[in-house]
Order: sequence, then structure tokens, then C-alpha cells
Amino acid sequence: MAPDVPAGPADPSAVAELAAAPARADSARTSRLLSIKEAFDRIGYGGATPQVVSVLFWLSIQAHPLALFIVGTLTGAKALLSVAWSNILTEYARLSKVPRSWIAAGGVLFGFLFIVMALALLMRSVWLFALAFLISALCIVAYGDLYGMFTQAVLRREHRGAFLRGIATWGVLITAATMLVSGFLIDTFPSVGTPFTLTILGRELRFRLYGHLLAFEITALAFILSGYVTSFIGDDRHGTAYPFWRFVGEHWRILRGKAAVFWIDARVATLTVSGVILSLLQTMLTAYAGIAIYRILAEQYPATPFFALALVLAIAAIAAFTGPFFTQHAHRATGLAPTLVFGTLLMAILPVALIFRTNVATLAAALGANVIGASIVGFAQGLLAHQLLPDERRREYFQAQWLAIIVPYLIFVPLLAWVANWSLELLFSIVAGGLVLIVLPLSFTLVLLSQKTR
Repeated sequence: MAPDVPAGPADPSAVAELAAAPARADSARTSRLLSIKEAFDRIGYGGATPQVVSVLFWLSIQAHPLALFIVGTLTGAKALLSVAWSNILTEYARLSKVPRSWIAAGGVLFGFLFIVMALALLMRSVWLFALAFLISALCIVAYGDLYGMFTQAVLRREHRGAFLRGIATWGVLITAATMLVSGFLIDTFPSVGTPFTLTILGRELRFRLYGHLLAFEITALAFILSGYVTSFIGDDRHGTAYPFWRFVGEHWRILRGKAAVFWIDARVATLTVSGVILSLLQTMLTAYAGIAIYRILAEQYPATPFFALALVLAIAAIAAFTGPFFTQHAHRATGLAPTLVFGTLLMAILPVALIFRTNVATLAAALGANVIGASIVGFAQGLLAHQLLPDERRREYFQAQWLAIIVPYLIFVPLLAWVANWSLELLFSIVAGGLVLIVLPLSFTLVLLSQKTR
């Protein structure tokens, strides 16, 4: 018998490869689950877009003398709640490990709330719709903001699959396609209901199909499934839990002391005032743009107004995909002041197009220009804050920013909603005039002051 030969030292590369195999398998599984979740999310975003929801809600209460006023105040309340809740959750997530179950539950609850909203539209219940609408704002903030931070923590970019790395491209196409399907369903099965007969085992079942119910159910099912998939994603984050309500009380006390950052000097005060006015005008434009576009398209395409609206929204969504490119290119090519002017003027195109009741192609281009313009202006204002404030002050500024909009929103949202209830054209004139005659000069003055100080 041959003597035993002692084994040589193990190959270090083979040992490392063997040790890394479980980690790669976990990353691949996480990437697949995140890809499935993202696909469901994009379908959900396209099934019932905010513009379509506003139009359907307005149509359900159109007979009410304050229908447009109700739509505007609800949208303003939702915007205020969203900004405040986003700030609280983001700061809390920096301090404490937020359970993955919060994200999953947020998606599932958001989906169920769409079913409640669909039933509220069917029942023409303003209060039920308003309650579900406002709660959904809290859910989608928790779902979206926390999910973004969660994804960065559990899966590095280099470990993401091809679909997940290209989700910005694939996502907008999935959302646009779902928008078109949703618009087709709403037109095909109008709000009065379409009789439908289904035969099962020789027995006839008769019921009515409602297009808005089908569209909302697409969104509801997509987000429920997305939240369910999220619950299976591995979570190896480290950190301790901090009592949430204790944090809220402490955060509010600290935040009130930071509000003074808005008035450090004239430049920061000007930046604050400009940002508040811009936010207010954009919120009111968001509230009523979908309704105004629907009114125009209902006259031009009476048989398929929702499909035409979906087409406008889909084209605008695809056009908005180029927003970051335009933002970076405009800033590098022209500088900060021309970038702000360009972005603000792009935003003003949409209200002008709505005043003159243009065709579907112009409306799609105007809506896309508005989204791109908002992206450009947001980037430019962030750059201004970076130039005007040191790091710690800048963090305080963005933390407390939502406090600056509370009083203006409580005063001017109802006032502008009242104007809209009387005349949408007058509201859009105010929005366009505010952007060109107030926001633009303030921004331009701010850039000059910043350059002079530097």
C-alpha cells in the first residue's frame, strides 16, 4: 500500500471563492426580489396616476358647487402632509434601524387604500375618499423614502442585476404602458357601468364593470404584491431601534430651534421665499392640470378622453426621463443664472398651454417641459443652498424647510382653490404670472447676490 501523501496548503483563491459563494447567492436573490418589486411598483404608478385620480374624483363630485375647491384643498393638504412625514421618517431612519416590515406594510396598505378610494368614487363619498387619499400620502412616503434607504443598505450597485441597474429606463416604459391600458379601460367601461355576463358551469353571473375600478385595482394589486415581495428581502443591516414617538417629540423640539436658519441673511431669506412660492404654485398646478387637460381632450376626443389623457401623461413621463441630462447640460453650458431662468420658463409653459386650450401634442410637450423645468429649478436651488450655507447650516435648512411652507399653504391653498373654483383659466394665469414675475426675478437676484458675495 502506498504511503499517505500529506495534503499541501489550500489554494487561497479557491478558499476565498468558496467563502464568497453564499454572499453572491444572497446578493443574486436580493437583486431578483428587488427587480420583481420594482416591476410591480412601476405598474402601480401607471395604473392610477395622481392626475387621473384627481379627474375621476372631480367627475364624481362635479355636481357639487365647490368641486374644484375641494380637489385643490385636498391636494394641498396631501402635499403638506407628504413633505412633513418625509422629513420625519428620513431623519428617524438616519438615527434608528427602521424595520423592513414598515416598508412592506406601507406598500400593502397603500394598495388597499386604492380599493377604498375606488369604492368612495362609486359611492360618491367625499369624506371617505378624502380620508383614504390623505392616509395614502403617508403610506407612499413611508414606502418610497424608506425603501430607497433600505435598498442602498442591503444591496450595493455592482451586485444588482441588469434589470435593476436599468430600472430608470425600463420603469418609465412599464409605467407608460400601464397608463395607456388604464386609460383604455376607463373609456371602455365608463362610470355608469357596463353590463357583463359570465357563464360558469352553466350558470350565468350578471354584473357591471367599471373602468375606474379596474384601473384602481391594477394599482392596488401591484402595490399589495410589491409589499408582499418586500417582506422576503433579506435584511442584514446593523443598528439599534429607537422609540419612534420619543424621536418625534425630540425632533419637533429641535426643529423649532432650527427655523431661524431661514433668516440668517437676505440671501437665505430670498431663497426661502422663492422656494415657498415655487412650491405653492407647482402644487396648485399639479392639482388642476390633469382636470384642465381632460376638459380639453374631452372636447377633442369625446369617445376616448381618458386614453388621450393617458397618452399625454405617458409622453410626458418619457420626456421627463431626460430631465437629469438637461439639468447637467444646461448648468455646464450656461451657468447658474441662465439655468434658473431656463428652468422657470419651462415650468411656465404648461399653464400658458392650458389657458389657450391647445392640442394633444402641445399639451404633452408642455407637461414634459414642466417636469423637466421643475427638475432644473430644484437642482439650481439646491446648488444655491450649497453655495450660501456651510454644511451644518445647510443640513438644518433642508431639515426645517417644510416648516416654512405651513403658514403659506394654510392661507394661499384655500385662496387659490377658491379662484380655481371660479375660473381655472384665471388660476393658470396666476401660476404663470407668479413663475415669470415673482419666482424668476427673485431667483435671478439671488444668483447675483451669491456671486457678489463670493
